[in-house]
Amino acid sequence: MCFRIPSLRNALLITTLVALSVIANAQTENLLYTFSETTNFWPQGALLEDGSGNLYGTTRGGGAYGVGAVMELSPPAVSGGAWTMTTLYSFVPYGGTGYVPISDLVKDQAGALYGTTYSGGDPVCNCGVVYKLNPPAVKGGAWTESVLHGFTGNDIDGRLPGATSLALTTKGALYGVTARGGTWDTGVLYQLTTTNGKTYTESVLYSFGDLADGSTPSGSILLDSKGNLYGVTSHGGAFGQGILYKFVPPANGQLGVESILYSFGGSTTTGSYPNGNLVFDSGGDVYGVTNGGGDATGDGVVYMLTPTKSTWTESIIFSFAKSTGTNPVAGLTWNHATNTLYGTTSSQNGLTSGDGTVFKLSPPAVKGGAWTEKTEFEFTYKVSGGYPTGAVTLDTKTGDLYGTAINGGIEGCDLYCGTVWQIVSP
Repeated sequence: MCFRIPSLRNALLITTLVALSVIANAQTENLLYTFSETTNFWPQGALLEDGSGNLYGTTRGGGAYGVGAVMELSPPAVSGGAWTMTTLYSFVPYGGTGYVPISDLVKDQAGALYGTTYSGGDPVCNCGVVYKLNPPAVKGGAWTESVLHGFTGNDIDGRLPGATSLALTTKGALYGVTARGGTWDTGVLYQLTTTNGKTYTESVLYSFGDLADGSTPSGSILLDSKGNLYGVTSHGGAFGQGILYKFVPPANGQLGVESILYSFGGSTTTGSYPNGNLVFDSGGDVYGVTNGGGDATGDGVVYMLTPTKSTWTESIIFSFAKSTGTNPVAGLTWNHATNTLYGTTSSQNGLTSGDGTVFKLSPPAVKGGAWTEKTEFEFTYKVSGGYPTGAVTLDTKTGDLYGTAINGGIEGCDLYCGTVWQIVSP
């Protein structure tokens, strides 16, 4: 059980940093894999890389039953060779196990993978599950799925889990959000705990949507060193266009507390409808993206929120336009070695048949200066894919970038079947 404290941080304080933009295909995209109707198709989320360079992800379609799969892409033994796709698990559209996987994957120390599905689970609600995929005991054996929780969508539980990754702690606890369900049917923040890694107990920590609260949580959960949770909602708040929130979990007999740190949408120049991954810097600033806002056309922004004693101040790092790609949905990836930010836009670019970009934001040389945006790649629907909705995966050893495009590539599927791409050392 928990309650909400209205925050003075709803006040709109904005600093706009005029970012420089470089629109040029300085980098070449390598297509690692193009999906087709005969394999898996429609990859939605980010990729997870292991120490051997293998990439793991999910597809909304395909697999043995046509309702999605967990896949592994293995690099070639010889440079320039073909990557190999292996289906680790095919979801089943019956039996309560969940199907149509939508989230990024997270991995524990034992090699198990965790994620969420949009459908399946409870036979009445059919509104998604949290699953665990256990690796085989013997190399080459079968991966096995365990359903950790099937959402019921009643007055307490959530339904329709978010498309971003779960937060996994060292103790095996999982945190996530659902877009609907809860007291006001506008989403919940939930926790799954375990003592043995096999059975899990779900607790709804908070129901969104009361009065001027945020509603429809739309991004992944970020934990700080004290165990506090941060996230965004795409609606609600003082202006109805989303919030950044903080949740302090219950402890020592105290109730959990949600605070609104910032309300988006106070003017057309600010961001609106935030979503995707958040990142912290060492000073406690929060960085993210919004799907709308920035100007009258509402193409989205990259923002920085800075905490002060009484409020949070929003700085617009970059406002998107058709030439640079529009409407980011996946959030940001931080390269700690260079302090640069990477991300994708889901729509448009400088090409006639373009549909999304990969972008890079470099910090100013002098504090308070402008960030520099560079378009690393412009997608062309039928050639390299389109509508990238997953976050960028950074190989910290090589600096290479990896990601997915849910559509584009080979004709055949509705809206084509999607691709996996690589950009070498941008």
